Amino acid sequence: MDMTSKGRGGAAERRPGRIFYLLALIPAICGAAAMVILLVTKLTTMDDGLQQIVVPGARELTLAPGDYTVFLETRSVVDGRLYVVDDVSGLAVKVEAADGAPVATHTPGGSSSYTLGGRQGQSFQAFRIDRPGAYRVSADYVGGAGPQTVIAIGKGFVAGLFGLVLSALGAMFGGMALSVAAVIWVAWSRRRTPRVA
Repeated sequence: MDMTSKGRGGAAERRPGRIFYLLALIPAICGAAAMVILLVTKLTTMDDGLQQIVVPGARELTLAPGDYTVFLETRSVVDGRLYVVDDVSGLAVKVEAADGAPVATHTPGGSSSYTLGGRQGQSFQAFRIDRPGAYRVSADYVGGAGPQTVIAIGKGFVAGLFGLVLSALGAMFGGMALSVAAVIWVAWSRRRTPRVA
């Protein structure tokens, strides 16, 4: 007896085989692969946007207008030398324009941190640049001496890092959602289409 169901126009509908369950996993696998590729390729270059300064000391930077964050790198590497510090009490950051005009610094509105390539940073100070140009960024201990450490200056670094993580998670969960939808479709199709006797 023929138990094959008929579709529109009397055409027989074929029942999806179990192999379709395996095919439904492809989006999830692709999503996971995209997440790994994004994290591996982008995270390794994220710290390129951070300009390091060994302090006490100073460095002249060419800065574009925008909001900048000064990170204290409690663990860092500069020119092959490792810097590890726990206590930087009294360390103060100063920013000056090329003409010597001071740029106001302030405590960041929120705390942010990162760990990249053996470097660990914590938001320390922030400042805003209104005009592009050369600026002298320095840091020293107020009222005494302290250990050498590293500060890093970045613009939109945390937002970029957050966006990268969201993109990677979006790729993974998007692939998983497509796979779940595909599995549901295969199961529904197999249930509504009887076996051929």
